Amino acid sequence: MKKEIYLPALGIAAGELMIFYGQVYAGLVIHIINLLAINLSLIFGDFSSDIKKAHQSLLLLLLMRIVNIAMPQFFTVTLLWYPLVYGVMFIPIYLIIKNQRISLKELGLDFSRLWLYLPAAFVIGAGMAFLEYRILHPQPLIANIQLSNIILITIVMFIFVGAVEELIFRSILQTRLEKALGLKYGLLLSGILFGIMHAGYGIINEILFASFFGIILGYLFQKTRSYPFILAIHGIANVLLFGVLSIMLQSP
Repeated sequence: MKKEIYLPALGIAAGELMIFYGQVYAGLVIHIINLLAINLSLIFGDFSSDIKKAHQSLLLLLLMRIVNIAMPQFFTVTLLWYPLVYGVMFIPIYLIIKNQRISLKELGLDFSRLWLYLPAAFVIGAGMAFLEYRILHPQPLIANIQLSNIILITIVMFIFVGAVEELIFRSILQTRLEKALGLKYGLLLSGILFGIMHAGYGIINEILFASFFGIILGYLFQKTRSYPFILAIHGIANVLLFGVLSIMLQSP
């Protein structure tokens, strides 16, 4: 156990707890304090290289949440807000990848067996989408199930939402935590943080489900080290949840 990792993770959880209870500004203040504290630890802390890399990875969670809070809340925005919210995150992601010299292999950018993984990705993604729908019952992000709308939501959910979240939580955060804490605890902590970052919905079952989903994605990433596989699962789940199921299963 390394308190240097768990303390900032608890700080992030505290900020998300405030957001969960509707205290968005209090949560934002806590996240800004967390942001400053982690930055100071990187400058002045006498930590190992693995701990510092894990701290840099945790900064991505804080930046993503702060950018997200600066935009309208999830169910009141149009689909086209997401390229803006998540597109900004490609900049710090690139900087951390460059600073830590993370290889393409570590990121999981291997397409060699994707054709084998795609059927499993669809089954897992569809199953997770159905389970999450029963928790959230979200409003659809597209007007109807037309080909143009499906293409649009697929682009947004794969190239922006899924791509950014999987780079942050699996390719960067999980791999850094694995080196600092070991495979087991790195997987569990990254999965739990993935769940905690869904606190904005204000639904405890969604946090628990997202943590479970995060651990499943993390486990599959550990076994395959295939970012495209994990992205396919995440993207398919989001497209079905917010584009297909939310229209087909909504109450008349």
